[in-house]
Amino acid sequence: MTYRRAAVEAHYRATGLWTSETLVDRVRAHAQKHPDAPAIVDGSDDSRTTYGELWREARRFAAFLRARGVQPGDGVSVQLPNRRATAIADLGVLAAGAVLNPLLPGYRTHELRHILAASRARVWVTPEEDRGFDHLGMARALRAELPALHTHVVVGAADAPPSAGSPRATGAGSARDGEFRLDTVLAATAPDETALPALDAAAVCELIFTSGTESTPKAILHSEETANRSVRAAIEAMTLAAGDVVFMPSPVGHSTGLNFGLRLALYAGLPIVLQDRWDARRAAELIERERCSYTLAATTFLGDLVRSLGEAPRDVSSMRCFGCGGAPVPPELVVAADAKGIRVLRIYGSTEGLVLTWNRPGTPLERRARTDGPPLPHVELEIRDEEDRPVTAGVAGEIHVRGPSLCVGFFDDPERMARSFTPDGWLRSGDLGVVDDAGHLTIVGRKKEIIIRGGMNIAPREIEDLLCEMPGVRTAAVIGLPDERLGEVVCACLVVDPAGDEAAAAAAAADAGAAAASNATVRPITLDDVTRFLRGRELATYKLPQALRLVAAIPTTASGKLRKAALRDAILAEDSAGKERT
Repeated sequence: MTYRRAAVEAHYRATGLWTSETLVDRVRAHAQKHPDAPAIVDGSDDSRTTYGELWREARRFAAFLRARGVQPGDGVSVQLPNRRATAIADLGVLAAGAVLNPLLPGYRTHELRHILAASRARVWVTPEEDRGFDHLGMARALRAELPALHTHVVVGAADAPPSAGSPRATGAGSARDGEFRLDTVLAATAPDETALPALDAAAVCELIFTSGTESTPKAILHSEETANRSVRAAIEAMTLAAGDVVFMPSPVGHSTGLNFGLRLALYAGLPIVLQDRWDARRAAELIERERCSYTLAATTFLGDLVRSLGEAPRDVSSMRCFGCGGAPVPPELVVAADAKGIRVLRIYGSTEGLVLTWNRPGTPLERRARTDGPPLPHVELEIRDEEDRPVTAGVAGEIHVRGPSLCVGFFDDPERMARSFTPDGWLRSGDLGVVDDAGHLTIVGRKKEIIIRGGMNIAPREIEDLLCEMPGVRTAAVIGLPDERLGEVVCACLVVDPAGDEAAAAAAAADAGAAAASNATVRPITLDDVTRFLRGRELATYKLPQALRLVAAIPTTASGKLRKAALRDAILAEDSAGKERT
């Protein structure tokens, strides 16, 4: 379902806030005008791709998708790390008129089974192997459950031979198995632009799944109109121009890396330096060498980078726009980064609205350090009380936003649309903030229960549902606890039956293997037990708890709803009294 208001749409188009130009149009124009200009620098192997090369390879992939029966509006899921191949695949999907469904490489069967079915994906692009995990084997098993998913495209490590013991994807693929290698596809397909459909900027082009307070993720829809409007606003606000270089360590399988990394760079015709595996010293080296001037990343990246520069100094003074958000950004970290030559510009945004507020490069350090900036051009922002009434400056309340970068809706979810949007088009963010007299927003909390660990959103209920399957566990509550580096860490709070510790420990050991189970001793459940159990349920690694509390009871409301704020306050009080986390 999309949320469209004809009068507002007409206004956005009449005023030029929405245009008919697509990202594909922009890249085509850059490739024709400056074919030898750098487009992609792959930080993993230092390979370089020009705009001419990128456009040619993207056309080949788009022609392949069309030959496989992909029609405009069909979903194509791309689950790749920050590599050159990802840019080719993403742009090729858009050139074919398909809907791009970016996925984090860390997703496993538990998440993917729901997402691939819900998105009705026709094609899935994955690594053959990444970080030691066999994506090819997982994909082969999952495809058997998803008949609509007729094509699987496999990307090797720079399309090199796989490691010993890894099952090799088929070469050219076949209509029978539907499995293809990207290098073979690109070599065998002509970059025939006549095979590509005419594109409609008003059509949905991105389907992004993101965690919500529910156990199933939200499916957010953006069009070229909404995504490109936000990108243009960012380019204008950050005064990006020829000579700027984008650095992107944030995953391009997530809205941040996709829209404010790849889309922004390619829209503006700038080079983008992609870093796959986060390493702060390598990041500093890339920023210094390539003279990177812009990025958008979570607090964890910034903190690691500042600490690394203290240990191994580099000249990173070119980084004049380090957009930072997704988790609390301590003012002292902004000041420390400034001393290292990095200008940090705190932001506020969401997948539904993309970036909504952003400090500007010329904003004084004191304000950059303590606020999340003013709204981007043409973004309306109001703070409202619990009665939905606007409040005055300095008063905290729920953040409501409206503007041309808001998503066009949620896929097949009219109930969520009704909850999230007011009848006149304001998005209820669920976040709490305060606006000062100068119009700068500061986030003060979240009504939602989302845990933001290192910039990644984690839905507690998803983990709670799995923990409640653990033998001996009576009740589970998952909360976020503050962490200096990651912003928050996941804490599992469990109420167990009198004999539940032993049962849960034995079950976790059994999940780890028969030998471990036979050696299990009678002992209380531990964090290792919880981790093994959740790994056995194929939960993504970044969602695994880093802390465990065994509690006698979890506070509830009269209606039985868990009072997680009270639980969190109690644990923090215990910690401040000197008790260690389990």
